Amino acid sequence: MPSSDRGLLARLDTLVEFAADRHGLALLPDGRLAAAEARVAARATGLTAPRGSGGPAPGVTQREAVELLRAVAEGVGLLRVRADRLEATSLRHAWAQIDRGLRSGLVYAAWCHRVPWPVFLRGGPGVEALVGGRLWVLRLLLGLPAGVEVGLQGLVETVANGLELDLDDWLPRAVAAAFLDPLVALGVADIRPPPPHPGSALRLGPRASTVIGSALVAAGEEVSLASTPAN
Repeated sequence: MPSSDRGLLARLDTLVEFAADRHGLALLPDGRLAAAEARVAARATGLTAPRGSGGPAPGVTQREAVELLRAVAEGVGLLRVRADRLEATSLRHAWAQIDRGLRSGLVYAAWCHRVPWPVFLRGGPGVEALVGGRLWVLRLLLGLPAGVEVGLQGLVETVANGLELDLDDWLPRAVAAAFLDPLVALGVADIRPPPPHPGSALRLGPRASTVIGSALVAAGEEVSLASTPAN
């Protein structure tokens, strides 16, 4: 479990405050952060950490990691684009007063629904199908019992069968990036063994159902968290 100063919420807050302190971050004509801004932001947010601590997965550049964190921050309304700059919004003051559990749910909902996953995952038609079936995947995760290790291979095979996807090499990485890694980075799940070893099992914590349920509620789904399996 990532520590409170290294998890996703902490990195998100750091990026927003960084943008506020600099009175906005410069953007390129294509909308991405300028290279120098991205490098400094990556350093400020600690986005050089190993996978599982809220940092980028192997093979993900610092710039991509910053852009992903930025997409989440925009998704919850903490950052916005104005002309050629990325600016912090006034919502950051209210955000700091919100219960940590609620913030985790809002961040996970933004991660699942507001991040342009086909851009980040680059997996072709299969990724489009995975993104299109995200509510099915979220319901699958919501049904997993807390405290019980679930094999990642079996979980990925279930996703492949449920969404009629080919079990290609990209799918385990895509499922982890789009659904599992943020749960670990929010401190509500563990992947075993820990990095740098390849993960083989997922274990949800007691607060995971609330976070996953928040993503479903944000999409207009009816969720009864009281019926979520527990162990």
